[in-house]
Amino acid sequence: MPVVSDMAVVLRRIEYSETSQVLGIFTRGHGQVRVIAKGAKRSTKSRFSPGIDLLEEGHVSFSARADRGEGLSTLTEWKQARSFCGLREKLERLAAGQYVAETTLMMTVEGDAHAVLYDSLTSALQSLCDGAAELEAALRYQRALLESAGAWPRLEGCVVCGRGSALTYFSSLEGGMVCRDCEGVRVEKRAVAGPTLEMLRGLEGAGDAGGSPVEEVVVRAFDVLDYHIAHLAGREAVTASMLVPRSRRKVT
Repeated sequence: MPVVSDMAVVLRRIEYSETSQVLGIFTRGHGQVRVIAKGAKRSTKSRFSPGIDLLEEGHVSFSARADRGEGLSTLTEWKQARSFCGLREKLERLAAGQYVAETTLMMTVEGDAHAVLYDSLTSALQSLCDGAAELEAALRYQRALLESAGAWPRLEGCVVCGRGSALTYFSSLEGGMVCRDCEGVRVEKRAVAGPTLEMLRGLEGAGDAGGSPVEEVVVRAFDVLDYHIAHLAGREAVTASMLVPRSRRKVT
């Protein structure tokens, strides 16, 4: 099997034996890849560090599986580039980093490259290390993730009739906002208040929510996009409740 080299971020880590690890990595040029790092925890003069950490970036080489089946590729080299150690300084930062990692795994498939999303991923992790507000950083990454998947919702008009007013509900199945007149026959929907909708609209294209938004509005906007991601992926992100406890979630 040919060996390929790339840049990668570790999104999942499973201790496999006393000396090895199974890693879920997201690479810039090859997308999501599952690898086994044999001897990664052995403190010798090998090409590995004694253990590869979660949420770190490195130069990686691995055997490329031609069939992309159920098996694992073999990691042949790992050289750390960035440790993102600032994530470990605050529990909230680590929770945001873990949420970013989990949703990336949920919304991407093996072997499907997304260079722009990779750059957004490393940018999100670095901004958290630099002290960015955790929830706002996660919210910006949600936008990047959904845009990469071609699933950013329609927010300017009703996805059913096109009406631009009385947009009171969000439907993941329909792909955006639904007006008051069309929501009645939609089973899958959730109410969205005006400030939350404006927050979501502010994310489009600009890359941030702008200014210093009210925290509860950020929470509600995050919750809407988390709901959308969960619906698309077929499961909820476990780490979402670590970042925003359910007791803080609102339905609008």
